[in-house]
Amino acid sequence: MGLGQMRILKRLKESAAELLFPRAACCLCCGDPRRADAEDCLCEACRSKLTALRVPPEACERCLSPVKRGKPCAFCRSFQMKPIHKVYAPYQYKDEARTLIHQMKFNSCGEAVPLLGKAMALSLPERDFDCIAPVPLHPFRLRQRGFNQSLLLCRELSGRTGIPVVELLRRDRYHRPQSLTPQALRQRNVKNAFSCAKDAEGLRVLLVDDVRTTGSTACACAKTLVDAGAESVSLCVAAVVYKSGSKKKRK
Repeated sequence: MGLGQMRILKRLKESAAELLFPRAACCLCCGDPRRADAEDCLCEACRSKLTALRVPPEACERCLSPVKRGKPCAFCRSFQMKPIHKVYAPYQYKDEARTLIHQMKFNSCGEAVPLLGKAMALSLPERDFDCIAPVPLHPFRLRQRGFNQSLLLCRELSGRTGIPVVELLRRDRYHRPQSLTPQALRQRNVKNAFSCAKDAEGLRVLLVDDVRTTGSTACACAKTLVDAGAESVSLCVAAVVYKSGSKKKRK
């Protein structure tokens, strides 16, 4: 059996399973078989836990990183954040929020997109952007995955805010996934990986991705847009890696 036939067979099996056991009938986070809410497909317990994962109010107003009271944000002062005007995100990247993003990204679970997109829209108090632009995938990675999760979130966000989606960027260089790259090497990993596919002159751009970890990918995209003449680039993600900095002592 050829590769194409195997893919078709896999899709048929997935479609049959979906008819028998609709994913919307189960919680996307814990898999509870009780019918979940039609809008967000979460059980009551997981919905409550997800709400508790909101980015805390004491986070940096610009980049959402943790800050110590009375001290400037070290992340904002670093070179990494320089091209990005402001960061918006509803959740911390852990537990239920992480599960939802993985459902969307690795399990092709479309039901997670409206839930995340709605939360992202609610995290945007300012909406004076000319366009929403997704972080692009390399064509090879796009063929592997079959979709760009950032573009799916862009479309959902656009439908809720009225801001048009424009695919301003393209990824020219294939590189190792950031999730598999040590944090110290991530900035180098995406250096010169992007270019502008369309005119960005004078635009106020809202860049969209699923997660911000070190910010290396977003900053590489933002730098490309600013160098191409964009007036400003802000970032909106579904979740940020938020480390409080407190470490428990080992007993």
